[in-house]
Amino acid sequence: MRKPIIAITPKTGNGGDEDSKFCYVFPNFINCVSACGGIPIQLSSLEGSFQVADMDELLERVDGVLFSGGPDIHPGLYGEELLDCCGALAPERDALEIPLMQKAIAMDKPVFGICRGFQVLNVVTGGTMYQDINTQNKSSVHIEHQRTKPEEKDKVMHKVNVIRDTPLHTFSEGLLQIGVNTLHHQGVKKLGEPLRSMAIADDGIVEAAYYPGKKFVMGVQWHPEILGLGDKVANNLFTAFVEACAQNMK
Repeated sequence: MRKPIIAITPKTGNGGDEDSKFCYVFPNFINCVSACGGIPIQLSSLEGSFQVADMDELLERVDGVLFSGGPDIHPGLYGEELLDCCGALAPERDALEIPLMQKAIAMDKPVFGICRGFQVLNVVTGGTMYQDINTQNKSSVHIEHQRTKPEEKDKVMHKVNVIRDTPLHTFSEGLLQIGVNTLHHQGVKKLGEPLRSMAIADDGIVEAAYYPGKKFVMGVQWHPEILGLGDKVANNLFTAFVEACAQNMK
């Protein structure tokens, strides 16, 4: 039987002018998908490189989609005005990922959203975001979510509380607290419907959620691809995602 083909949404770069824009996927995503038995392929978010009308055909040709991390989603997409505390935006990624997520869910394709990818899942299902957690979240508990020093990216920085009887409870092999790395400044304010939370940080930020009734539609706010497959939960997440993609081929 062939291996499942898994599309990965890219970040964009700029070599200095409009003609030198490019897309790239961090090797961590590629390596995790490949090591778990999938064939990763990179999508393009460059303007003019895709048509929304072609997304059904695209999704017919792949077995699942991994929505990767990156810049902030434009707040207008969840009904809010852009505030000064919002970070860098990526309109070209919004244009690709919002309709792609909508169509993937409608077609019941396996979807795994990581960091920004989780936020895309939340926005598509009607959720909202804190444009900046430190500015807008009024919890008395402070967690510094934006740990971006190179030496800290693959380090566990805080705990999340796993909710019983959720897929993450299975992936954590029964643990009710797990350690995560943290590289974001935005977070879920209102969870989309019908998403259900799988983990919550001590400051109230939803750190993982899933879509009940779907083969595999879920997202996490941390970066399991950076923690690597030596991390038990990261390994179980990627393995389950690739297995769902393989089942989708049948």
